This record gives sequence, C-alpha cells and structure tokens, in this order.
Amino acid sequence: LKEAHEGAHNSSVSNSLQGPASIEKSTTNQSTTLLVNVDDHKLVAHSAEIDYLDPDHPLVMIMPASPLRHNTHYAVAVVNANDLNGNRLPVSKGLESALKAHGTPQHKRYVEKVLPALWDVADWTKHDGDPELVQLLFDFGTISEGNQIGHTRAARDMSLKYVGEWDWVDHVEVVTEINHSCSLSDSLVARTFHINLDVPSFLKHRSRYSTLDHMALSSGKPVAIAKAKAIIQVPCSVEQAAFGNENGKPVRAILEYGHGLFHHRGEVGDNFLSRMANENGYILMAMDWRGMSVFDMPIVVKTLIGNPNLFKAVRDNLIQGFSEKLVMQHFARNGMLDWLKIDGVSIPTDNDEKPTFAFYGISQGGILGGGYLALAGKTGLIDRGILGSPGTPFTSVLTRSRDFVGYDFLLLFNFYNNRHVRLLLSLVQMGWDSVEASGLLAPPVHEPLPPTLLQTGLGDPIVPTSASEAMTRAMHGSTLSGNRRTIFGVPVTEQSSTTPVVLTEIVYEKEYKSLPVDNTLPEVNSVHWCVRVDPAGI
Repeated sequence: LKEAHEGAHNSSVSNSLQGPASIEKSTTNQSTTLLVNVDDHKLVAHSAEIDYLDPDHPLVMIMPASPLRHNTHYAVAVVNANDLNGNRLPVSKGLESALKAHGTPQHKRYVEKVLPALWDVADWTKHDGDPELVQLLFDFGTISEGNQIGHTRAARDMSLKYVGEWDWVDHVEVVTEINHSCSLSDSLVARTFHINLDVPSFLKHRSRYSTLDHMALSSGKPVAIAKAKAIIQVPCSVEQAAFGNENGKPVRAILEYGHGLFHHRGEVGDNFLSRMANENGYILMAMDWRGMSVFDMPIVVKTLIGNPNLFKAVRDNLIQGFSEKLVMQHFARNGMLDWLKIDGVSIPTDNDEKPTFAFYGISQGGILGGGYLALAGKTGLIDRGILGSPGTPFTSVLTRSRDFVGYDFLLLFNFYNNRHVRLLLSLVQMGWDSVEASGLLAPPVHEPLPPTLLQTGLGDPIVPTSASEAMTRAMHGSTLSGNRRTIFGVPVTEQSSTTPVVLTEIVYEKEYKSLPVDNTLPEVNSVHWCVRVDPAGI
C-alpha cells in the first residue's frame, strides 16, 4: 500500500488512500479503505494515510472525520487494493481464516452482520465472482459514554455540588499580591494576585502519581479539600476605573487563560494577553492544566521512557485539574468581585452589570480547551470560549507537530521502532479521549457547548490543519462566508448567523504552501505564535 500510494501518480490504480484533503472520497469506490457503522448500515467519512512516523515499518492510519458514536459496532475494510504495478493485493490470512472458521462467534458475526452491512452501503464490494475484492476486514466496538467520560463528568458534578454553598471569602487565600506601577504610559498590569483556592480533591493522594478514588466519586465526598494555585491579573485600565479615573475601563469580562504544552499558569502574564486585557477591561485568571503542566514533566518523562502504565495517573490528574478549573470559574462568578479589592476599593463592572465569563486557550490550551468547554457547557459557568490553534485528537496533533521530536526521542528508549510508538500512542488516545473533544463530543451529545470561536493559522507547524478541522467538525462548527477555503463537513454560515461555533482561518501563504502533503514533519516557522498576535484575529 505504501509503494502504491507513493507511486499512484504514475500508475493506473483506480482507487487509493484518501487523506485529509480528500475525505469526501472516502465513502466512494475511489477509496481503498472503508469505515462502516455496522449497527446503522452507514459509511463513515474518514482519512487514510501511510504513517511516515516510521517509513521503514509503515502503518495505515485511519482517522474518522468526526468522533465515532459511543457504544457502536464498526468495521474497517480494505477493498480492491493494488500494488505499485496495479496487481491485486492478496486477501489477508486473518480474513481467510475467519471466513473458514464456521461455527465460531467471529464467523457468525462477519456473515450475519459485518459483511451484509458492508455490501449494503458499498455495493461495489460484493463478490460477484471476485472473492478477493475485500482483502482485509476487522470489526470493533466503541466504548460506552459512561465508561469513557463518566468519571470526568462525575468529578465535575461532585466538585461543583460540594462548593455550591460556599462563602468564597473563607476559601481563598492571597499568597502574594504584587503592586505594579501604572504610572508609565506603556504600563499594562496594575496588580497580580497569587492565590490558593480550596478545591475538592478526588485523587487517592494529592500527588501527580495518584489516580482517582472511584469510591469517593461515587459517594460525592472528596478525599480531601486541597489547595489549588491560581493567578489573578488586574489591568491598569480597571484599576483606574476603580479609582474614578475617566480614562479607566470597568470590568467587561473575567477571562480564564489556558496555557500551552507543559507550560504553567504564569503564561497569563504574556504581553499580548496583558495588552488585550488592558485595552478591553478584562480581568485575567489562570490555573495550571494539572496533569499536563511543567510540574507534571517528571511523571510524563517516566511514562515515556520507562512505564507507560503511569499514563493513567496523568489522565486522572487531568480530570482532577478540569474540575479544579471549573471550581475557579464558580469562584469567579460567585465571589471574586466581592472579594477582590484594590487598596480596599471595589472594582466596578461595565454598566454595573455582571461581566462576561470566558475561556481563552491557546495550543495545548486550545486542544484541552475543546474538552474543557464541552465539560463546562452544562454548568453555565462559561459564557463563551475562544480556542487558538485547537485540534483533536491529541495523538494526531502530537505526531504531526515539530514539538514531537523530543518526546519521540524519549519514547524510543521504551521501544524498538516508531511503529511501536504509534501503536502505544493509539492506545493512550483512548485515555486522552476522557478529557478532550474526541471523547466528550462523541455522539450522542447530551450537553450543550458555550458559543465558541476557533482561530487557526494555515501554515502552522505545531498544530496541523487536519486536527483543527476535526475539532470544528466535532463541535458542529461553521466557517464564515468569507473564509478562504471550504472544509469537508463544515458548512458555511453568514456573519450574522447565531451558529454557536465558528472557525476562522488566517492564511500565511508561504508557510501554508510549504506544508507537507503526507504526515511528515513540517518546516519550522512562526505561524503558531503569529496567530495569537495577528491583528486579523484580534
């Protein structure tokens, strides 16, 4: 398949692997791979690519265009596949064996369910005297909604129920208050508060190596009330409004910032965020992505080089971290402005109304932010979200990113080659699905999403375009009518539309044209950073 794919432009092959740029062909007879919903007798749109993570030990990666439905029977088929010379590839020994194993559960399932579903939705795959037309076939079932995201939702629900009646004055502690000078013309930040916030913890121990206590989740009684560190940043314009300066800006929004890959809450102090907050009257707040912050690097390194089983602790700390961030949102909405004073003076809000409560995540913050917003929708704590350079699923983002080189180096301490790395990451993704859009937005979706703006840069070497497109489809998003290109499965909407999720793309011509067609690593460029400061996106 790899040789045929690479030589397809010189061959007479009538069908081929359909990558992210040709997903619309994946449900036609032009596709070598077919993904079938066996329960509903439907073909599922997908991309199929040779995995160049290890070109010497290639795999074919099949990525559904949108998250698969929970608790559903699916099948993958390879049909009418030829080699470089146009010769039919043989039927796999596994399929031959399964079809000859009369009386076995697998044979019964294939004959009674899988093959009839395939032939029903793709009639060109029927034998019709050609028994080798289907060369590979396997089926699988997806995990149930409860088993995949039940604990994530339980941690959210139990945490918010527990803090529901709290008087936040008794549950927040100022560790350090930094009084910056607003006397200079270019001053942006007036005060920075480093705080400890009381949060219910459902980890067995308050450790990055700990996992969730399922008994505590079931009972609704946390293992402990822990301290979560957070930062609150007040811009000069808001301080000036508090002191009655006519040039001041009352608070329009309280904006939570989600930091990038293995960074930390201190990223909220970046100049572009401080400038945006000062110009618009935003109070900024941030908390670490517990499980995926710089403070989690020791366990992540151990997971990569020595003990992949530790990933369960990484995943469970992410679940705990999501709940802690939602507790911070509860504090912001139900106590922050009563508690927060500037030299004893209360902070005014725009028109004396409640501010908007928003989330802005970039890079890892945009990736995990998709799951975070999906989890937040039911709570009503976040009014709207902005995800910069988002994508899903995480393993697809990771291995197409320039950032992956260092992590791959560590992973190869554990494995013989990158085929093994790919298999591990695919298994790990099933855990990541508990905290990102690929799982929390898998149908059936019973919880709402806050209105969300997705911002991407075409030419980004860190978060691939295909992953941003997948995030948009998972959120049932649209593009605006002036968007540069059309995207499979993403409708175009008018600017006045009330569509809750909209994708906007900024095109960086030179960098976009330099992106590889296959899933090889792109060249280094600055698009990933430019998106967050480009005037076109602000």
